Amino acid sequence: MCRIRLVVSALLWSATAGAQSDPFAGTPLSLAEAERRAVESNPQLIEARLGVEAADLTIVQRQAAFGTTVTTYLTQRNQTNPATNQLVGGAGVTSVQNTTSSYGSTVDKALEWGGGRLSVDFGNDRQATSNLFANFNPSYASSVTSSLTQPLLRGFRIDQTREQVAQARLGRASADTTARQRTGQILAAVRRAYWDLVYTVDALQTARQSVALAERQAQENRLRLELGTVAEIDVLQSDAEVAARTQAAVAAEGAWRAAQVALGQLIVTDTTDPLWRTTLAPTDRPGYETMPALDVAAIVARAIANRTDVDVLRRQGESAELNLRLLDDQRKPAVDLNLALTLNGVGGTRILRTGNVLGTTGVGAIPGGYFDALGAMGSLDYPTWIAGVTVSVPLGTSAADAAAARGRVERRQVDARLRTLELEIAATIARLADQVMNTSQQVQASMSARQLAGRRLDAENARLQVGLSTTFLVLQAQRDLATAQTNELRALLDFRKVLVDLEQAQEAP
Repeated sequence: MCRIRLVVSALLWSATAGAQSDPFAGTPLSLAEAERRAVESNPQLIEARLGVEAADLTIVQRQAAFGTTVTTYLTQRNQTNPATNQLVGGAGVTSVQNTTSSYGSTVDKALEWGGGRLSVDFGNDRQATSNLFANFNPSYASSVTSSLTQPLLRGFRIDQTREQVAQARLGRASADTTARQRTGQILAAVRRAYWDLVYTVDALQTARQSVALAERQAQENRLRLELGTVAEIDVLQSDAEVAARTQAAVAAEGAWRAAQVALGQLIVTDTTDPLWRTTLAPTDRPGYETMPALDVAAIVARAIANRTDVDVLRRQGESAELNLRLLDDQRKPAVDLNLALTLNGVGGTRILRTGNVLGTTGVGAIPGGYFDALGAMGSLDYPTWIAGVTVSVPLGTSAADAAAARGRVERRQVDARLRTLELEIAATIARLADQVMNTSQQVQASMSARQLAGRRLDAENARLQVGLSTTFLVLQAQRDLATAQTNELRALLDFRKVLVDLEQAQEAP
């Protein structure tokens, strides 16, 4: 029976040892390298950076409303009118024919300062006619009109277009804050996943060492059984301990593989990344230094000043304030100043007539053309001025009044949310600072416990050699040492992770 159990135990451990992976073999990876890869490759951070680019383009799109628009036109019109009397210029004929060519350009621009709109129109007409009363044939008419519409009250300081541009800039700042927040969250997740992987590597190594100790103890017990110095029950105990510790080692290897996937998911772009298909071998180990007393008040102040969610709420407050400015402006009377200046010019082939009698036949012509019309326009021979003011005053309670009142309520809501968030941050920092000190004490206690467990195992082994101890006590001491080593690793991991949490709590939720 003893030999059968020996063979079974050997086969079980041989199969397990052959299938196990080396946790220290693979691609070396430091924590700094893992963070760098995450910043460069994590798809969530790539998405956040694209959000910033989209916000930049939104600003460009909104500012395009203040661009200059140039419109050019060219038309040809031929019109034939019936000559029902001599006064229409058709003496002796049944119709009068007019052929007109029109061409010109219009420049229109919204002014970013003051909310006004400036327009300049340059137009030209060439007309050939059979009208007997025409003084020029063909005739050229040119004009340039400059007009300005300037709001004096409503729309002077802010209007919907300028509000949209300002909101787009706030959106750009919010997108940058979101990218910073996502970066902080991903880097914190990378640090946690890295230390989890370090823990699983060391825990797997500890579990395998524990299995090796139990296996060696089982072999020694079999030799002692053959020598008759121990009972068969001692061999059964050692074999059972090998099986139990092998099971724990298998579970530790499963946790190690899961930690590999968790870290790899954060530092690769997709499954085609070579790093996704390799084993990650962390090169950093969690150190420990005694933590000094934390200045919770200073940490809270720094967190409130730097936290991304606080920044987002502040941006929301600025957005609400901007919207409130627009709503208050909409309550003002609309008073608009309208100015326009038109310069006209006419030219062409001038028809000479005998006397000033209506309908006399032309006796000659003075050649002319398009530049005659331009010259007349430039000499300010035919100016037209327009100046006016339009006033629009709403009577009674308007929708703008209700909208402005609602905007003020929404602004106060944002302030209330900001105070709530600041209180939550203070409470979170206080809890994390307490956890830092608590886990620091746990690390110190676990180190002492691991040292004492090692000394106890050495003592039990020495006593067993001289027959003063039993296999049960030695195995129990081995289990206690493995437990103490695992507890120390866990305490170190918890200490590192709570430091990560405290650092993240000062930057992002």
